[in-house]
Formats: sequence, structure tokens, C-alpha cells
Amino acid sequence: MKNYVDVTQERPKFSVKLRLSISTLFLCLILPAFAIFVVYMYNTNYEIYKKNAAELISNHNDQSSDKLLALLDPIGDSLVTLAKQVRDDPRLFDSAAFHDTMLLHLENNPNLVSVFVASDKGSFHQVQGMREGMVIAGRVPPVEAKFNFWVVDRANAPTPQSKSSEGSRANSTFTFFKTRNTPPLDTFAVNNNYDPRDRPYYKNLVTNVAKAAVADRERFVYVDEPFVSSSTSRPTIMVQTPIYKDNAFRGMIGESFELTAISRFLKSIQISKNAETYIIDTEGNIVVSTGADNGYKVEKTNLIRQSVLQAEGQPVQQAFKIRKSSGNWHFEFKGTSNSEVYLARFTPFPNAFNKDWEVLTLVPVSDFLEGLNAINRRLIIYGGFACLLLVLLTYVLSRTISRPIEDLTEDIRNLMNFAQPKRRVRSKIVEINILSGAVAKVSNTLMAFSSYVPRDLVNDLLRSGTAIELGGESRYLSIMFTDLKDFSTISEVTPSRALLKCVSAYLALVTYAVKEESGTVDKFIGDSVMAFWGAPLLDQDHAYHACATAVKSQRRMVELNRQLVSEGLPALTVRIGIHSDAVLVGNIGSEERMSYTVMGDGVNIAARLEGINKEFATAICISHATFKEAGERLWTRPIDVITVKGRKGEIPIYELVAIHGDDPETMATSRDQQLCAITGQAFGLFSKKQYKEAAELYEQIIETYGDGLSGIMKAKCLQNLASP
Repeated sequence: MKNYVDVTQERPKFSVKLRLSISTLFLCLILPAFAIFVVYMYNTNYEIYKKNAAELISNHNDQSSDKLLALLDPIGDSLVTLAKQVRDDPRLFDSAAFHDTMLLHLENNPNLVSVFVASDKGSFHQVQGMREGMVIAGRVPPVEAKFNFWVVDRANAPTPQSKSSEGSRANSTFTFFKTRNTPPLDTFAVNNNYDPRDRPYYKNLVTNVAKAAVADRERFVYVDEPFVSSSTSRPTIMVQTPIYKDNAFRGMIGESFELTAISRFLKSIQISKNAETYIIDTEGNIVVSTGADNGYKVEKTNLIRQSVLQAEGQPVQQAFKIRKSSGNWHFEFKGTSNSEVYLARFTPFPNAFNKDWEVLTLVPVSDFLEGLNAINRRLIIYGGFACLLLVLLTYVLSRTISRPIEDLTEDIRNLMNFAQPKRRVRSKIVEINILSGAVAKVSNTLMAFSSYVPRDLVNDLLRSGTAIELGGESRYLSIMFTDLKDFSTISEVTPSRALLKCVSAYLALVTYAVKEESGTVDKFIGDSVMAFWGAPLLDQDHAYHACATAVKSQRRMVELNRQLVSEGLPALTVRIGIHSDAVLVGNIGSEERMSYTVMGDGVNIAARLEGINKEFATAICISHATFKEAGERLWTRPIDVITVKGRKGEIPIYELVAIHGDDPETMATSRDQQLCAITGQAFGLFSKKQYKEAAELYEQIIETYGDGLSGIMKAKCLQNLASP
């Protein structure tokens, strides 16, 4: 009688019933999963909201910049137009005829307060729109007045009598109008000797325009610092342009508008309820802002500008300090006073107005999270109800599943002991019914063939992958061949280990250069390397990368040879050929063995070009096809026009010398550049069959540079001259 071991009795020290394990496992999975899901969704949505907020702020700043341009550009264009008129006719500096033109510009731009022209002689003409509450030269203008002309005419003023006088004195004359076509409402003169040349706006423009290039002065537009207008008592900003005649400063044109025009604009496009927008200078002084006081205070006739550095503990101060220390234009930070996360975006003020200002938008992230918080609340509430429902369903399903499985487990336990199942398990679950039937069949079979059934079963886990198939495609690539000069001679006189060290170092050098330029090393053929670019990944610059690899390889061989010689090993000379052509690339070989390689006529030409170097005493020979692909980025010199065995027609070939650019490893020296230029001239003569002149120029190259190629080409010139 055979003794059987009941393996089902070998239970672990800790075990639970299936019903309980299903419920527990499900809860252990679903509850943490739900928590992770909530956290993940919150963080994901938070990042999305924050990213959208950052993009919104960026777009807002771009729009702010664009709208500032839309506000200032017409003023700048108006100034340039007026300046051209005065430059063409300098008499307009002192002519009342120019008033109508200035008035027209004033009426066409509702943001303007005044337009004026000031000459280097001290004359001043201004057209000013009237505002409520204005006081002109200590007088209240007529109620019906819409604009006034202010004239300081020094051109016709009397000459000072004493030498101590600094110039002619002139009255300021003010004339008020309702419309251009009606008589003046009032006019009066004030002896205030107003001289625009003494005013800060005039001096600032003279100082700043002097820094500009002469060619830029005619369209130079400058935004002056804000000030309080004496007539309106309101913060005002002025835009100015110089007037040059015969490269001499003759005066200026200016247009002013109230600073509130910018603050109203910034407030009108405020991005959120707690967003703040500032225009600040490099020192942190506020030009204008969306704050309640617009970023400045007016004390009598003085404009007191505030600084963000004075806002202790405020986010705007933090943002400015971070901007200065990091140099970043956009970032986020946590406020020190309220732990609020803020997004800050700086944008340069339109530099067409020669002002080093920046636009800052500062927004608390919480402004954008109201929708996110509502979503998360709903997610937690609905998710909680879903979890409770899943707990109940889990209990019911685990009981439905576990009971027949427990019965099947008992049957299998009996089966393991080669005993018949007690009964057939029935279930509403199809899989369990199938399993129950399978257990019954296996039991019958096992009992019939119990002598052949092993006690232990071993399962092998096999992974399957896609089979590699033979095949290829035609693709336009660049192929490179390298070879060592006189390798057979070197191998005869060099010990095997030393030779292996030399060749290995050379092969490693070339391989690394190929890898640097995203190429593929096809194979090593003795002391030769075959590589190509453009496969398996597409490479639009395959010819350039192949040429860069060749130059790097040649340059690095210099250092390698220095090391080899210092170790008593022979120096190696590498010759390289490169050709670009359409070839077949893919898995080529047999089903037993295959390789990813290229084949075709283009490969043979590349190999032939490597050998051409020996004939012309060159180092890197490239075909005309490669030259066409990347020639404008290479330093090359023409070699000759050759016939390649197996191909009809002749092809021009070139020696690759260096790569255009500032990479020290591949850039051309002045000698390289001169050699390329003069060799090109010599080959041009050779191509035109001017062999005598070509030979003389090649001789000059030989004497100057000791160039081997020129020696060979000189011999060809002399040979052609000797031919009948």
C-alpha cells in the first residue's frame, strides 16, 4: 500500500478564510486607492489650475504690454510725424500756423492732455486740452473753453541790455478757444520768463538721446518720469522725441497724458479679484499700480512715488527681491506674512520708449482654486458614499464567491490525496461551474492514471516577443569609412599586444565621435570603421554630423598619437571618406544570422573616397553629394573631379578641413581658412584649364603651407601643359 502525504495540511502559521481575505483585501486596496486617487486628483488639478493660472498671467502680461503699446504707439507715431514736419520746416518752431496741426493730433487722441514744441532757442508752443478744475497761470479759464494755446516766443523777444542777462526775456501768452473755427474766448500774457531749456523734461531728453545711435535719433521716442502738472494738479507723464537738423539738436516735440490713463487701463484688465499689477523701474520705484492710491501720492505740486521695497512683509516686496536675486521673469513663492502661494510674472515695458521699466502681475493662487476646492469637496462626499456601497457589495460578492470556492478547495484537498470529491459544486458563477466540472474530470482521470501523475508540478514562465524579420528600405544616408595609413607595415614591426592597444584606442576614439554625433557604427573591418547617419532614426543633418565626426576624429588623433609616442608606440594616421546617397538599410542576412547594416553603390563610393586620400595626400575626402547637403557649414577645399569605378560620369571631391562655428575642437584656424580660400582659387584656374596660372598658384601654396595636395595638383597641371 502506497503512503500519500496530505500537502493541504501544511498550512502557514497565519491564515484566514477566503471570505474574510477577499473583504479585507478589497478594503485594503480600495480605501488607500481612493485616498491616493483623491490626493492625486487634488495635486493634479492643483498643478493644472496653477499652470493655467501661470499661462493666464503670462497672457495677461503680454496683453498688458500689447495694450500699453496700443496706448503709447499712436502717441509715439504722432510725435515722429510732428517732428518730421518741424524738421522739414524749422520755421514752425516759432509759427502759430503749427498750432492747428498740434490741435488736430490732440483731438485725434483722447488720452492726450497737451502737445507742445520747444526749440533750442527757448521758444515754446503748446496746445492743451481743458480739464475740469484747471488753473492756467494762476487764472481760472473760461467755462466754455475746450483748449488753449500757450506761446513763449523768444524769436521775436527783445535782446537783453545787460551782459549779466542769460538770454532774451519773453512773456507767456495764453489764448483760450471753444472750437478752432470760433474767435478766442480769452487771451492774456504773463511775464514768467518760461524757458523750456531749463525744464527737467528738456534736459532728460537731451541727455538720453545723446546716448542713442545717430541713425536712430530721428525716430527716438522717450517716456519721461511722471510729474504733477501745474495746471491740472494731476500726475502726468510725458512722451517726447527730438528734432535734429543737419545732425544738430534743434528742439523737441512732446505730448503728455495723465498717469491715471495707465492705472485705469491696468484696473480694467485685472485678472482676478486679488490680483495686483505694477509698473516699476529697476530700483523698485512704482510708476503706477492698480492699488487704491495708484502707487503714488500727490503732496501739493510734488509727486511722491512709492517703492515696493518700502512694503515690508508684502508679497510685492518679496516678488521684487526674488526677481533681482534670481533673474527669473516668472516664478511662484510663499508669502511670509500669510503663507499664501503667489504667482509672479514680470514683463519688460515696451522698449520702443527707451525706458527700463517692467510690468509686474502678482496673483494669489487661491484666487484660482475656488472651483478646485468645490470639485474636491464633491469628490470626497460622493467617493465616501461610493466606498460604503462598495463595502456592502464586497461582503455580498465575497460570500457568493467564497462559499463554492471553499467547497472546491475541500474537493481539491481530497483530490491531492487521491480521494473522490464528495459532491459536485454548483454555483451561479460560470467560471466556478467550469472549475467544478474540471475538478471532477481531473479526479476521474487522476484515479485512472494515478500511477502516472507526478506529485510536484513545475511551471515555466515564458515571455514572448515580436520576431525579428529580414527586410530593409531605401533611405538617403551619409556613410563614412575610416582606415589607417600603412597599417600593414605598422603591424609587421609592432608586437601584437602593442598593436592591439593602438588599434583599440583608435577604434574607441572613432566610435565615441560617431556616438557623439548620433551616428551608427556598422562594423569594424580590420583597422577600418564603417558608420552611417540617418538610420535607424531619421536625421535631417546626417551629412553635417558625419563631417563633424570626421573632423573630431582627426583632431583627437593628434592627442592620441602624442600619448602613443610617449609610450614608445607608433603614431597612427587616419584617412576618412564620406559620401551621401540613397542606399538599402535594414536587417540583412539569413534567418540564422542577420545584422542591421547598409548596402548599395553609395557604400562602395564612400569606401573608394577613403582610398582617394592616398592619391591626393589628404586626410578627409567627401563627395559632392555630401558637400551639397552640408557645404555651407563646412570649411572645405576642392580636390579634383574623379571617376569612381563602377559608376558612370565624374564627381567632384573635396577635402574637409574644419566646421563653421565656434567649437574649439572643430573650428577652422586662420591658416585653414586661408588655405581653403587660395586652394579654391587655384582649383578654379585648373577647372578653366588655365594650367600655367594654376601651377604657379599651387607652387605658391606649396611654398607657403607645404601642402601635399597642391604638389599633386601642380604635377597634374604640368602634365596637362606637356600634353599636346
